[in-house]
Parts: sequence; structure tokens; C-alpha cells
Amino acid sequence: MSLLYLLHSMQKEYGFTLEAAHVNHGLRGAEADRDEAFVRTVCEKLSVPLHVLHADVAAEAKKTGEGLEECGRRIRYAFFESVAKGEIATAHTLSDSSETVLQHLARGSGLRGLCGIAPVRGRIIRPLIECTRAQVEEFCRAQQIPFVTDSTNLSDAYSRNRIRRHVLPALSETYPGTQQAIGRCTELLRQDADYLDTAAKALLDSAQRPFGYDAVLLKNAHPALRCRALAAILGTRMQSKPQLSHIRLCEALLDKGGAVQTQAGATACVYGGLFYMLRPLRPAWTAQILDGFAEFPFGKAKIEILSTEKLQTVHKEDLAKFLCCDTISPDVYFRSRQPGDALTRVHSGCRKSVKKLLEEQQVPSCFRNDIPILTDGKQILWMEGVGCDAQFALTPQSKKVMRIEVIRKEKE
Repeated sequence: MSLLYLLHSMQKEYGFTLEAAHVNHGLRGAEADRDEAFVRTVCEKLSVPLHVLHADVAAEAKKTGEGLEECGRRIRYAFFESVAKGEIATAHTLSDSSETVLQHLARGSGLRGLCGIAPVRGRIIRPLIECTRAQVEEFCRAQQIPFVTDSTNLSDAYSRNRIRRHVLPALSETYPGTQQAIGRCTELLRQDADYLDTAAKALLDSAQRPFGYDAVLLKNAHPALRCRALAAILGTRMQSKPQLSHIRLCEALLDKGGAVQTQAGATACVYGGLFYMLRPLRPAWTAQILDGFAEFPFGKAKIEILSTEKLQTVHKEDLAKFLCCDTISPDVYFRSRQPGDALTRVHSGCRKSVKKLLEEQQVPSCFRNDIPILTDGKQILWMEGVGCDAQFALTPQSKKVMRIEVIRKEKE
């Protein structure tokens, strides 16, 4: 109510429109209906449009296995996101943030968990986050703002209520200004966490390889950055936040190699100097190509091809992207590897199986179906990472040339 009245009084001065959202969680029977009716009356009085959601949080929590508080929070924010046209203002206070910090501290949280409730998160803003609960209550009294009390706030059945009703008052009695001190602490911790997250992202970017991450680079990184980088990689494989125990298992892998199962059936591997998350083999991809310039998806990669009769200067490092098309069939296409595939290397003249070539390149087995191979249906003409077969190598006499570029944006 204090947030509603405060924002309502600021509309003209700051030029924004205001709407309200209320969720009836279906947990408190007549009292919840009373709260909804109260909100409707106030919004009608203030001429503020109101969105109301009726939810059966208990049934949803039973279905998903979530706790009531966790489930209710998820439903609330999903509703807010669905009806909001701009910023979403919530009435969290400094007291709420202090309770969160103490709760996370008792659970052994890392740095990010000790940062409290952020003043801004995406389009969620918290205008009252620097005010204590006592200050908000005093504001309501001074401005004669009506409000109702949720009876569950007076119960010690919830851990947050016990912290609010007993722990914070005891700390404040011993150390006056405790909540303000926690607020200053969380501001500093958020700065540190933001810096470390940025540095961990830079580490991931530098360690990124086509099929994983440089295991040595991750291993030699500072533990604070390595832990965050591994958590980010694990996070691509699961919906829940990675547990510290699984991050520690992955750190051990960087030392000894091998594989370990983490959360949600994900498997982390270190092989051939790469750290990557294992995934099942995919079915083969096939794509027909066209003359001239073309681009098309091949799995999660994109292939760009250019067929031309005018050959520009080709740098040595780009030779693996070219082949001579003078003698090939017009009906060539890309596909994944198949049993019996083989290719003759340009420089050595040695013919090797695709399987052997992939092993020499240390491409993990789970990614080998993602390697595009150009074929005419009878023989291999070109393969990503290896180049063309010797009989299709560029020569000064080549009249028609194809350039192939495989672009990968996958961050796994």
C-alpha cells in the first residue's frame, strides 16, 4: 500500500502511468478473499487499473515438488511479467533484504547469495529497498494509508518469519543500525560479485573452443573465476542452479581427466585438453547445396558456400576452406559421417578414415556427428577441420572454386 500510494503521488511529476497487480494464492481462504477485496477497493478509489490472478499454489507446488514460498514467488513474477508493459515495481524493503542475507548466510551461500535483494533486476525495480519495515509502517501512519496484515506474517512456521521476528531484533538490540550496516555491506558485495562475474565471462570467452573449453586454461585460472566459469557451463545443461559439490567434481576433472555425472543427467568430461558437457549422438544431418552463394543451417552450425570462377589470392591458413570444383558432380551435398568414410590428405598423400582423422583432431565422440562432410554420394570431397581430398586440391589451373565456411555460435 505504501508503494502504491507513493507511486500514485509521483505520476504527474515524473510522467508515467501506473497499474497494479494482485495475486490471490488460494492459501488463506476468507482472509485471502478479504485482501483481494481490499485491494480492489483501494485501486478503484485511486483510479488505478488492477490485474488479479487466482492461483492454486498448493496444488501447483504438489505437482512440481516446490515449496509453497518458492512456488508462490514463481507464479507471482510470471504473472507480473505477463501483464506489465514497462517496469515492475515491488515493495521489498531493507528489512526484507537483511532477512535474505541472514537466511543465505546460514545456508552457506556464496558471494552472490549474500548480496541481498538487488535494487534493480532486469525491469524489476524496488523503490523502497533502502527503507526499513519500521520506516514504511511509520510512513503509512503519517500519511494515513490503509493496509491489512497477512496473518501468516505473525507465525513462526516459516524460517523467514523467525528471522524477522527474533533474529533481526536481537541483532539490532546488540548492534543498533544493523539493517543499515547490512545494506552497506550488500552494496559492496554486489560490486565485487559483478566484477568477478565479468572476469569469469572473459575467462570463458578466452577458453572457448569449437567443441568445448580449454581445460588447462580453466585449471590454471583463479579459483574464484574457475568456480564461476564452471557454474556457467553447468548451467547450460540444467534448469536448476548448479550445486557446489558438482562444481568441485568438475574442478577435480580438470586435474585428472575423465567424466563425471552432475545434475539433471548432465555429464562433464575432460578429454584431449577440452572440458565439455556430454550429449547423446544426434542423427545425421543432410543439406543440399546450390550454385553460387548459399547459406543454411547444419545442426547448430551455419554453413556458407561460395562457388566462383574468379579465384582471388588465398592465404595459406585459409586453404582448408577451398576446393577445386572443375571435376565434381553438380549434385553434391553435405552430410554427417558414415561408416567407411575416408579422405586423402593434400600434403601427405596419406589416406585415412574419417574416424581416424577425428581422433587425431581430438574431437569428442559426442560431437563427431556435427562435423559437415561434402560428398557426391560416392566419395568424400571435403571435411570441416581437414579440408578437401587431395584430388580436389586447388592448383594454378583451377577454373571453378568453392569456398566453405562453417560458423559455430554454440556455447557449450
